[in-house]
Amino acid sequence: MGSLSFSQKTFNDRAWQANWQREIEGVYLYRQLAKMARTPAIRQALTQMADAEQEHARLWAERVQASQATARPPRPDLRIHLIVWLARSLGVEAILGLLISDEVSDIATYTDQARRLGYEQIYQRVLTDETSHARALSTLSRPETAETDELWHRTASAGGWLRQVVYGFNDGLTANFGLVMGVVGANVDNKVILLAGSAGLLADALSMAGSGFLAARSEQEVRQHHLALEQAELHLMPHEEREELIGYFMQKGLTRQEAMTVADRLMQNPDVALTQLAREELGIDPEAGDSPLREGVVTGIATALGAVIPIVPFLLLSSAAAIWTGILISVMAHFLVGASRAIFTGRPAIRSGFEMFLVGMGVALVTYLLGQLLGVRR
Repeated sequence: MGSLSFSQKTFNDRAWQANWQREIEGVYLYRQLAKMARTPAIRQALTQMADAEQEHARLWAERVQASQATARPPRPDLRIHLIVWLARSLGVEAILGLLISDEVSDIATYTDQARRLGYEQIYQRVLTDETSHARALSTLSRPETAETDELWHRTASAGGWLRQVVYGFNDGLTANFGLVMGVVGANVDNKVILLAGSAGLLADALSMAGSGFLAARSEQEVRQHHLALEQAELHLMPHEEREELIGYFMQKGLTRQEAMTVADRLMQNPDVALTQLAREELGIDPEAGDSPLREGVVTGIATALGAVIPIVPFLLLSSAAAIWTGILISVMAHFLVGASRAIFTGRPAIRSGFEMFLVGMGVALVTYLLGQLLGVRR
């Protein structure tokens, strides 16, 4: 340790501390989820993962405490408590995608550290376990495909509709809070503020619903168009498509003979060959994508729920009380939405919540000043 530079030692200390934090959170999360699991298989798998994370935490604790004798065990971040709450509300099965995403993030972090620090034995042990966890979670999430498909590489959709809800809610809240504060700054009657806020709610919700629907529909149409072209090529030019498959598999390290064997097997089933060509050649997943109508409805409803928050006080209170109550609940909602977004981003929940709080206040301040500038005087 004495031969390390100050900057290298600092990096090591921070990395080990972060690893300790990560594993402590894993222990807590998996033990809590195991208690809520509805099936023995999920309960057993989560308990085994918690035991492995406990051993990982011990390994990192030894390194941290060897460098900082007074270091105390970390506590789970607010984000972890939010995930537990989510599992309690929706069921453990509903958040398996988030768990897979977290395991992928851990694998990437440990792989990067292993390259920089070179502690092969400890990182090999931890990475083996983390990869096993990701595969086990994939098996629990989609047992019919997990043995042949590394599902944790498809984490962009982790959280599914829940992600749409959070981001739609966030858009509605921020946009309508800004609108309401702009009208408040114009010094008008509370009925006018309520009317403007209600109109903003409706417009924003319909706009987001329409945008969500059209975006999903366009993506679906583009995917179907390219799949139709690829299907036609398979039918009209099977030899060329077979050669493409052979080339792809040779790029992955197979010999030409091995690649020919795999390609010939795939070509026996045109649907399977089409799926493989779509992923390799076009970079699209034929099975991806939700219903455009569903995406539009979910996004629109979530946006409306967020947009209603700033105007609720104007339905129940009058004059200044409604304004100050609206500001209070809106900024609190911004913090909570920001903290909720941390579930998907993996960032510390308090920091994410505070950033969202600042965004909401910034938007409100700008629109309020605009209202003051352009408003009326009574």
